[in-house]
Amino acid sequence: EKVAVRKLEYVVSAQDDGKTVKEILKQKLFLSRREISHAKHFDDGILLDGNHATVAEVVNSGQLIVFNVYENIDDAEEIVPVEGSLDIIYEDKDIIVVNKPANMVVHPVHGHYLDSLCNRIAFHFRENDEQHVMRAVGRLDRETSGVILFCKNRYAASILSGGDEENLSRKKEYLAIVHGKFNELSGTVNKPIGDVPDKPLIRQISEDGKEAVTHYYVEKEYEDYSLVRLKLDTGRTHQIRVHMSSIGHPLVGDSLYLGHDDDIMNRCALHASSLEIIHPVLRKKMFFKAELPDDMIKLINEK
Repeated sequence: EKVAVRKLEYVVSAQDDGKTVKEILKQKLFLSRREISHAKHFDDGILLDGNHATVAEVVNSGQLIVFNVYENIDDAEEIVPVEGSLDIIYEDKDIIVVNKPANMVVHPVHGHYLDSLCNRIAFHFRENDEQHVMRAVGRLDRETSGVILFCKNRYAASILSGGDEENLSRKKEYLAIVHGKFNELSGTVNKPIGDVPDKPLIRQISEDGKEAVTHYYVEKEYEDYSLVRLKLDTGRTHQIRVHMSSIGHPLVGDSLYLGHDDDIMNRCALHASSLEIIHPVLRKKMFFKAELPDDMIKLINEK
């Protein structure tokens, strides 16, 4: 069943006189060709002054263009709503930003059909009489805590994900506790990352891997550890873990790349601390922050 889940409106300005509906949809509502094509299947997908409009129609100032975003809500029912605590940082008609707990998968997977972050968000939506297809922008590993954004409709998702995802990750910052002290208090690791043969869960520095760039800044040093802030120019799987390990500063609790079991923490000490985006509808810059979680604070306070 396809249902209109979001209505976008635009009043044609004097500067828009003589433009086509398609030009307005692309230039003013930032709609992709794919989204415009999708809307054509519905009688009220694209309206001009309340009447069905073709994309070739020419507009005049003062006219109202309405674009209805349709969604297949049957897809929303694939995730079982399960009650559980949910730390919501921000929410509106288009996005929801949450602070993910450590040791929780984002999407339901084998063995975690009912205890993923998406299960809890689905419950939250149901409690508010909302139905949305779950679309996470960016990724967080099971062990990683912190800021993660979900889009509530395909329009927001088309703008914030896809080709823009690497731009988005440049505006995302992480905090990590790593082993050892640094000679330089800031630096950049620019080393390509590739797969490890016969080990699908692990990545390595590889000459024929994909480009990967990580910038690090030492926030504070302790006796055996350092708290570092990290910014990424790329979004490779395990990028921070592989890069920090490659320069002799593996993450605390990271049994995958440390080379031995680390029982100081029961997870990799990595936290997505902040995210900055341009809102897909409001078109304004927004900044979201998640405070350092208790387990990382406890480790720091013990040093």
